[in-house]
Amino acid sequence: MAVTEPAVERVKKRIREGIVRGKYPSGSRLPSERQFALETGLSRMTVRAGFQAASDDGLIAPSPQRGWYVRDLVLREPPSRLQSFTEMAHELGFRPTSAILDHRERPATLDEAHRLHLAPTAPVTAIRRLRGMDGRPVTVEDLVIPVAVAPWLTGVDLTDTSLYELFSTHGIEFAYSRYTVQAQNATETLATLLNLPPAAAILVATEIAYTQDTTPLLSGTNHYRGDAYQFTADLTR
Repeated sequence: MAVTEPAVERVKKRIREGIVRGKYPSGSRLPSERQFALETGLSRMTVRAGFQAASDDGLIAPSPQRGWYVRDLVLREPPSRLQSFTEMAHELGFRPTSAILDHRERPATLDEAHRLHLAPTAPVTAIRRLRGMDGRPVTVEDLVIPVAVAPWLTGVDLTDTSLYELFSTHGIEFAYSRYTVQAQNATETLATLLNLPPAAAILVATEIAYTQDTTPLLSGTNHYRGDAYQFTADLTR
């Protein structure tokens, strides 16, 4: 007996929304197929097909002992490697997603001009994106890029675009980054965007990225969910 596509999609959508809203945290076990069927009024066959569809999208995974569980959603920054959000998400088997919250050209602030070695009020492109993996919010990303470095950014659709790849197509390569991570409490706006309780703990990563000849390419700040980001460093003495 064929299972109708709309019903399967409803199951997958219900799972995705439960994950995004925090009803099903990373690593948690989903309700059984039987319980899910009772809650939705759908057949076990339809629910099983919906679970499989969610698994195919990388949202959940089966376990012989546990039934179905939510895949671990932690963006792991590798030690001593400069990677884009897109590259890290792909390495974990997730689909990187973006929503553009702001994209405009404006004068640099004094602090931005100092960090990017610019003249005061030099034009910059300011970008704010909500980045996620498989549709689940992970970070609010704020980028400031000198117009002199990337004049072609104006009008470019950055919804699902890797800036590293975009720069590379224009012959510009990221070589290294000065990177700082610290804990903060989320503002009301950030908490709403990241689906967190008010004033929840987040990890804020700030960076300045450079070319090999030390030209600053961008100043960036990422506001990560505290449960969705892990930074690893090699320490020696």
